[in-house]
Amino acid sequence: MRARQGRGYSLIEMLIVVGLLALIAAAAAPTFQKTDDAALDRASTEVARALRFAHGEAIRTGLPHGVIADQPNQWLKVYRLDDTVNPPVVHYDVYDPQTKQLYDLRFNAGLLDAAITQIYFKFQGFLLPQTYLGFSGGTGVPKYNDSGTIRMLENGYIRLGLNGLSATIAVSPMTGRVTIQ
Repeated sequence: MRARQGRGYSLIEMLIVVGLLALIAAAAAPTFQKTDDAALDRASTEVARALRFAHGEAIRTGLPHGVIADQPNQWLKVYRLDDTVNPPVVHYDVYDPQTKQLYDLRFNAGLLDAAITQIYFKFQGFLLPQTYLGFSGGTGVPKYNDSGTIRMLENGYIRLGLNGLSATIAVSPMTGRVTIQ
């Protein structure tokens, strides 16, 4: 009988390959975390930009502007309010100055991988069931017109999440200042 010649790998060679693969995997893991951080930062920056734009347009044009966010459908739109008619009419005809497209952000898709996890707007003891945040024309003060009763913003934020990470985009009462926390 002839002795079989081994053409396989030795145990030492296998251990070296497995060790190298483990090192590569360990080095790549923080990269995935950084990717999630960057995606969440990108999404929160876009939400803050939309809020700031609506606030700025209300001041610039003298017309009420605002945002509406929809958590179940994962979108946010900037609107213009025509309050010269009764009842006031919401128009979704506001364009993003950078993209020249309607200001309509879609989450969990494309560039905005994060998800809207919470929307909270409280106006003088009144928590809105809908998710509108309006800025008054000329002043940009965040407020809500409740059938003729003007209610000022007490607290408001939109929270985004992605793979266990979260970011909060807050709107300050009276000033309408937008911050990312």
